[in-house]
Amino acid sequence: MLLTELKRAVVLRPSESSARLALAEALFQERDFRGAAEHARKALDLGGGGPARRLLCGAWARDGKRAEALKMLQTSVREAPRDASLREELIALLEEERPDDALVHAFEATEAAPGELEAWRAVIRLCERTNRPSEAMPALKRARLLAPEDPRLAESVLGARAALGLPATTAMLDAPPLEQATQALKLPTARAALSEAKLDAAVEALSRGSFAEVKRQLVIAPAASRNTAAAALLRAELLWLEGRPAAQVEEARRAVLDMAGAPGAAALRLGDLRLEAGALDEAGELYARSAANGESLAAAGREAEIAERRRLLARDLPAVGRVGVLGWHPGGGHVSPLEAIAVPGRGVLRCSGHVGPEGQEAADVAFSVVRARAPALSLGTLTTRYDLHLHYTDTEVGKDGLSSGLALSLAGLSAYTQRPLPARLAVTGELTLNGEVRRVGGVHEKLVAAYLEGMRVVLHPRRNLDDVAALPPEVSGRLRLIAVDSLDEAWRLVNATVNTPGLERR
Repeated sequence: MLLTELKRAVVLRPSESSARLALAEALFQERDFRGAAEHARKALDLGGGGPARRLLCGAWARDGKRAEALKMLQTSVREAPRDASLREELIALLEEERPDDALVHAFEATEAAPGELEAWRAVIRLCERTNRPSEAMPALKRARLLAPEDPRLAESVLGARAALGLPATTAMLDAPPLEQATQALKLPTARAALSEAKLDAAVEALSRGSFAEVKRQLVIAPAASRNTAAAALLRAELLWLEGRPAAQVEEARRAVLDMAGAPGAAALRLGDLRLEAGALDEAGELYARSAANGESLAAAGREAEIAERRRLLARDLPAVGRVGVLGWHPGGGHVSPLEAIAVPGRGVLRCSGHVGPEGQEAADVAFSVVRARAPALSLGTLTTRYDLHLHYTDTEVGKDGLSSGLALSLAGLSAYTQRPLPARLAVTGELTLNGEVRRVGGVHEKLVAAYLEGMRVVLHPRRNLDDVAALPPEVSGRLRLIAVDSLDEAWRLVNATVNTPGLERR
């Protein structure tokens, strides 16, 4: 009956988009996706806007016309890049078959609506699915600020940190401020000092977020309690929770360390402040002091955090023999970190890091090309007096493809000459024995992965320019893409790029 009335409305008001849209929605509910698409298309032509477009894409996707739906949504997103709802539709369409591409748009959705929790949840979900814990951590921290009581987010933090090789004790660093302060005051040395000072009621009030009650408890506490290091530690946490300037919080935390009976937790919390400021050496010294004063477990976790942050910072510096090798797998693209080192020997090649037969073949070709072109590349006798060791550091991932040849040869040249390669450089391209760079497959997935994993400069075969031209602007606009035809050209260009600033991801 309803369908009959809606069809009659369309006949009576054929130029009204609302009538067409209502009929399309009803047909969609009845699972007549072809009919829904027909009327949604007409509603869109009549000015139905976003609702008609979304319904049309949904009907097409369910009617087996995913390509048409994808094309329309991509066009719509380019026309309205800040429309978060369009991004959501595109993410939903891409998520199952192209999760890397979906993640690109999920990041864009968080920029369009930074306060929208579901946008951050989409980033987290897709990072977990595509195994990108480093990229998940900032999103998890933001989501936990928006939903501090969500236990699933807390579990995700633990999972991401475990994937990065970080202990559970470091999860406190990504907790919302109130939870972080509460956990800090529950550390063994802090808990013992606060209990001895009879400030348990103040700690309990702080855990509830009742800052006024904390201050009241501190005022009514006996003078002997108010003047302890434990009370000073509590006041410093309160200043931090109230959003006071970092310099004021730091001064308060340093003052605790100068007091008699300062708990090891005091040095740990000052170390956390210096860690966030990027002062890694000073943070490490404070964590060592914390460990010496009874907080060895938490301090050990912080040392692992410092090591991870140093690793991330190192990616921003040009380095000898270090490059990202772009690979492909059925679920998308991947960047495998590669290190190369030249050691005194007899000109022997070693390649390690879970390398398959074709991966070894690519290394053999790269090594032969470098040795054959030694005079042209001004290597002299380096290739006969030194062995070359190429090592993929992500040993849990298999490498088996010929498209790594160009990356391997550039890493080898860098190791022989001690010339650094650009920071955050990723490379794809198969080499011939003449040093020619051949076309490779999976370029779309590889370059999307390069963007997602924070690369800035990407070398690719010039013969793949058509693939590069088809990249979404969200990717191509944030990578420095360099097309090459030969190893000689690639080596010349990377040397010219070392001191040239890269493009920021966001």
